[in-house]
Order: sequence, then C-alpha cells, then structure tokens
Amino acid sequence: MTSKELSDNDVINYLISHSDFFVRHPEQLEVLKVSNKNGSVTSLVNHQVNVLKDRNTQLKAKLYELISFAEENEKIMSQVFELTLQLCQISHVANVTKHFGLFVKKSFDSDMFKIVLPQYDNLDSSQSVLCVGLDKEKEFLSIFKDFINNSVPICGRLKKEKLDFIFGKYAYKVGSCVILPIGEHANKGLLVFASFDENRFNPEISTDLLSRLTHILDRKFNKTFHSTLVQKVQS
Repeated sequence: MTSKELSDNDVINYLISHSDFFVRHPEQLEVLKVSNKNGSVTSLVNHQVNVLKDRNTQLKAKLYELISFAEENEKIMSQVFELTLQLCQISHVANVTKHFGLFVKKSFDSDMFKIVLPQYDNLDSSQSVLCVGLDKEKEFLSIFKDFINNSVPICGRLKKEKLDFIFGKYAYKVGSCVILPIGEHANKGLLVFASFDENRFNPEISTDLLSRLTHILDRKFNKTFHSTLVQKVQS
C-alpha cells in the first residue's frame, strides 16, 4: 500500500495503534502544520503552545473572578454580621426597617427594593417599606396566594398585578425581581429586590444570602398578618 492509497482513517487508526509514534519520531511534530483560530498555519508544537497559553489565560481570568467573588461575599457577610449586631439593639420596627434599608442600599446592587409588612404601630409606608393595612390585606393574600402557599423565593419577571401592588406607580420600571418570604408562609411579610434589567434577577441565581436576610428580619418582627386569613388562603 502506497502513501497515496492511505485514507484519513488509515492514518488515524495507525496513530491510535502506535501511540508512541511521535515519541519515537519527535522531529515530525515540527513539520506537521495546523491552522489556528485566525486561519494562519503553524507547526503542531507552536499550536499546542498557543493553545496552552490561551487555556492558561482563561484559567487565570476564572481564578481572579472567583477570588473577586469570594472577597465580595466575605465583605457582604461582614456587613450582614454588623447589621445583625445593630438590629439586636433596636426594639422599634421603624428603626429596624430604617437600618435595614440603609444596609441594602450600601451592600446590594439593586435598583429598587421593598419590605412588605403588616401594619405596625408608628410605621408608615416609605420608599423602602410598604405597609399592608387591613384594607389591603385581602388583596395581598389573593395576589400572593401561590407564593404564600409555596413559601419559597421566586426570581424573574413578575406579573403586572404583583408589581403594581408592591411598587405602585413605579412598577413599569421593573424588569426583573426576587421575592423572598419573611417567616413561614410569608406571615411576617415579603422582602423584594428589583432591577430595571430584565435579566438581572433570573430563576438561575442563588438566593441563599438573601434568604439569610429574611431570617434576620423574621427574628425581629413579632406581629403577623391575621392568621385566620392566611389559613383561608392555605386551605
């Protein structure tokens, strides 16, 4: 059989059967030519070196990204710890929401955010707080019925009625949201983060850190929505 009669498969099968071929004939690596991603021809050795360089660059970039992410998480966790210490010294719910709102603005990349709460004494709705009085309680339980029953965070694009209830006249600005229950079956309210970007809060993101914030609020809030209405929603 002459070289002209060899097919690609013949060559491939031969090299598979003789995996030490280039060990025995290293000089052949220099004469083999391959095309790189920009179309230029180079030797196999140079090609492998370039591939390894590119892979090394990618690994370094990924490592720096992971380090940066870890440092950012450590910073936030430190701030969460400080927040917890501050809230331990606060007894009034209005001061709790005030300090919590300042913490969110400082620590999280969120265009808008709301703490949705039942009506407390001396607590009014504000830029970061939505108080749900008795006149709005049934509407709240109806709109968020499925969320209350499931009691798990939801991320993504919300229906208009939910956005309207939470953000009112600013609902049109919201592209994506993450909503977390405060307390079991959201009996102490909701924690809501919103972004103008439709893809910022998507169903794939982790909500572990945000859930820890709801646990902190759960410990601080003592009153709940009327349990009879919550039971009706769940039944």
